[in-house]
Amino acid sequence: MHIEDGRELIERVERGPGEEFRIFATEGGIAIQLFRQAPGGEWVPGEERLEIPASLLDRLREILHEAEERPVPDARAAAARAPFANASEEEFARILDFYQIEWQYEPRNFPLEQNGQGEVTESFTPDFYLPQFDVYIELTTLKQDLVTKKNRKIRRVRELYPTVNLKVFYGRDYRKLLERFGIVPKQ
Repeated sequence: MHIEDGRELIERVERGPGEEFRIFATEGGIAIQLFRQAPGGEWVPGEERLEIPASLLDRLREILHEAEERPVPDARAAAARAPFANASEEEFARILDFYQIEWQYEPRNFPLEQNGQGEVTESFTPDFYLPQFDVYIELTTLKQDLVTKKNRKIRRVRELYPTVNLKVFYGRDYRKLLERFGIVPKQ
C-alpha cells in the first residue's frame, strides 16, 4: 500500500508524455486526479479531478463490463442500415464502424431557399452526422462541375446556419484518408 498526501494510491495510469492519472481510495469512494510533470521532474497535481462516490462504484463496474461485452459493430450490418449513394460513403461508414464512432446517415436536411409560398426549393443534406463530435461530414468525391455546385450550397449552409459544424472531404482528402488506413495504395 502506498500513501500519498494522506490517501491510499491505488494505481497510476500514464495519459501521455508528462501526464498521468492517479487513482486514490478515499473515505467516500475513489478520486481520480491528473498529475503533470514539472520542468524540474516533480509531479504536480492538476486542477482536473473526479470523485466517484462508493455508492456509484458498483454501477460503474456494471457499465464498464457491459461496454467490454458489447460487440464491435459489423461493417456489413452498417451497410445494410443505410442506402448509400456511392461506394465512398459506404467505405467511410466502414472506417467509422471500425473505430467505433457512432454515425447517422443523412439525418438532417438544411433548407437553403424557399419560394413565395414558403415551400423549400433548394436544400442541402450532409452525408453523415457524428453525434460524439457534433459534426456533419460531406464527402465530395464527384466530378469537378458537380463540386462547384455543391460548394455553393455548402457556403449557403454556413451563412444560414453558422453554428452548424460542417466538414467537407474533397476527393483528394478522401483519397489521403483511404491511403492512411491502407485501404488503397499510396500514390
